[in-house]
Amino acid sequence: MMNKYLISYSESIVLSLCKEIEYIRSRSNNINSSLKTCHNEKLSRRLKIELEKLNKKRLKILNISEKMFKKNSQNLSLEFLLEITKRSNSLQQI
Repeated sequence: MMNKYLISYSESIVLSLCKEIEYIRSRSNNINSSLKTCHNEKLSRRLKIELEKLNKKRLKILNISEKMFKKNSQNLSLEFLLEITKRSNSLQQI
């Protein structure tokens, strides 16, 4: 019974991290688009700071994903999380 609880708890963590990565990806895209057309120096600075914060969050999630995957490399949801986290790396442009 305890093992079943841990598995579903683990799946909820994976789902939450996947949602967070998707938010980071989407927000990073929006920021990068805004930076291309922004002519206000203060706004550009704020956007770049936000992009840096998002990148730090993404790196933390990548670190967590890698650790979780190393402990259970047979879990497809962990493999999926790791893959989408790695792919999100290419979106950080600053």
